[in-house]
Amino acid sequence: MTRILIHNPLRRLLLPLGVGALVYLCVLLAFDTIETALEGFFTQELLFCIICSYLILEGNLLLLRFSEPKLTESPNFNKQVITLLAFTTLGSIVLTSGMLIAYFYWFENMADIQVYSTELQIFNGIFLFVSLMYQGHFAGYYFIHNKFQRELEAEQKEKELLERSIDLFHYMMNPDFLMVGLESILLRIKEQNYELADEGILLLSDIYRHSLKNQDELVPIAEELQAMKSTSTFFQQFVSKHILLQIASEPKNTLIVPRTLTKLLEAIAYSQLSSATRPLQVNLDFHKNELVLKFESNFALTKSEQLTDTLKIVKDQYGWLNKTLKWKDQLIFSIYVPLEQPSSQNPTNHSPDLHHQNESNPD
Repeated sequence: MTRILIHNPLRRLLLPLGVGALVYLCVLLAFDTIETALEGFFTQELLFCIICSYLILEGNLLLLRFSEPKLTESPNFNKQVITLLAFTTLGSIVLTSGMLIAYFYWFENMADIQVYSTELQIFNGIFLFVSLMYQGHFAGYYFIHNKFQRELEAEQKEKELLERSIDLFHYMMNPDFLMVGLESILLRIKEQNYELADEGILLLSDIYRHSLKNQDELVPIAEELQAMKSTSTFFQQFVSKHILLQIASEPKNTLIVPRTLTKLLEAIAYSQLSSATRPLQVNLDFHKNELVLKFESNFALTKSEQLTDTLKIVKDQYGWLNKTLKWKDQLIFSIYVPLEQPSSQNPTNHSPDLHHQNESNPD
């Protein structure tokens, strides 16, 4: 627990002096004019007010120290504040009344409270106001402290959730792709086509090596394109999914979230119809800050929703970049993948934004 009350001997020593002087001045002004108050200012009544102020402030401090754990840990903050103010009111009245009665009894020889009832009411009113102001001052600090503490805890949970989501995204493997690929390699081995089987093993290992070795949030676009090409070749030779990649000249020193293109290619391959005679052509064009994937829509009867589901998953990974992956589902299906410049070229320091933008496709 972060303590708000910090021991400050100088403040505890000087604050009652100022409060006592102000209380004494208010009492004088309640009974006398300003000139009369200034003429008889330094009297034993001033010392009495200072002593009362010291006891009142120290009593409030002890009460606040006792209530501090409840004010910072209890889920019902308002109830704890009301309880604190109730005890503060009761303590202030009892302490002030006791001190004033003792003063009039020992120094003024007045045993009848009715004689100085007006002074008793004024002193109680002033010191009660001081006590409530004192407790209200710290209650405001506790309220702000608790608010920011809850916000920090919520952000920490969202950060942990985002990190787990990123890790899951990096290491998520398509079981269908893996099992079909392994079955195809086993068939090549049974057919004694060892050269093609070796090529399939190398392609498969290259694909998953790229997925498993990258733990960074961003990787160079060249690495992701290479993994995408390996995936396309593996699809064509072992999974009977024929994807023809047309890649424009790629920009240098451009970063992308790892596994973006390979997962998109897997979803495209399984959701679109293709054959050896009619391969699905996917064009990759690089613009200023994004990569655009375009292909002619030809959805399969099965797994047609896999592409949209994958796009939503990939889009969530770009929330921390303050950028949004978008797509258009028309005759030509278009996917707009945000790209990032290295920090040396982009002076903007992108920090994780845990509040993901609402999902919306462009018209």
